[in-house]
Amino acid sequence: MNIAILSRGPENHSTRSLVEAAQKAGHTAHVRDPFGFYMQIGGTGPRMTYDGTLVQNLDVVIPRLSGATARYGGEVLLHFEWLGIPVVNTANAIANARNKFRSLRILAQHGLPIPPSLTVGSASFLEDTVPEIGDYPFILKPFYGTHGIGVMLLDTPTSLTSTVEAMCELHRDYIIQSFIAEAAGVDIRVLVVGGKIIAAMKRCAIAGEFRANIHQGANGQAITLAKEYSRIATEAAAALNLGIAGVDLLQTKNGPVILEVNTSPGFEELQSVTGTNIAKKMIDFAVELAKKRKQEGTGN
Repeated sequence: MNIAILSRGPENHSTRSLVEAAQKAGHTAHVRDPFGFYMQIGGTGPRMTYDGTLVQNLDVVIPRLSGATARYGGEVLLHFEWLGIPVVNTANAIANARNKFRSLRILAQHGLPIPPSLTVGSASFLEDTVPEIGDYPFILKPFYGTHGIGVMLLDTPTSLTSTVEAMCELHRDYIIQSFIAEAAGVDIRVLVVGGKIIAAMKRCAIAGEFRANIHQGANGQAITLAKEYSRIATEAAAALNLGIAGVDLLQTKNGPVILEVNTSPGFEELQSVTGTNIAKKMIDFAVELAKKRKQEGTGN
């Protein structure tokens, strides 16, 4: 099969691993920079070119979109979908999951556990409202972001109000959440592929750090998930319509809580600590999706 991997980082570990896994399985993998695509609507009809060459004979697309490529990359995915080429995560699913507040709303609508969360357009009534979601300290995190960048811990009314005022003045959208002390510095990353748990690890922050992100120095260790954690992780991916998802869970006194869901999860550390060939699992899923769509198209 011809598999397109949308990525600006051909030397990135995850991208390289996907290419190698595809080749070992006898497929052809093409790493494509999202910004290299030209998309046409009208005129001679819908078409798509890459670096001046007509895009054709692709069987399936695996998006690995970053914050820099997500907007234009989303349009590229929509065009692929319009042309009838399967994608493992659709443009709309990625857009919903990348918006942290919107994704929390969708998860809550499906009855899944999330941290009490608040977003505001001004700080005018902040002190009247934040008690509804908890007590100090509060976490502030941007609507869009990865690797824990831009996440702040604020422990006084003055620091919270002044920070929110600054964010509103700069037209930056932030989520306010009460800090869950018993889960501080530790979370669980679960990789879901095709509705199945592929691998899971516990991430523990370095001393003095409250963010359990690998990019912030956290260490990972393989774990066996309890049934409730497995159920919530797979239901979170399903609620957001994601074929591939990294689901981050917090361990609280009331059970698992969904921190966020990632659409292009890095898996170098997860693959290392669990020994699971994650890239192969992703390629296998993409190939099965392509076969299924082809059968549906032929009516077989």
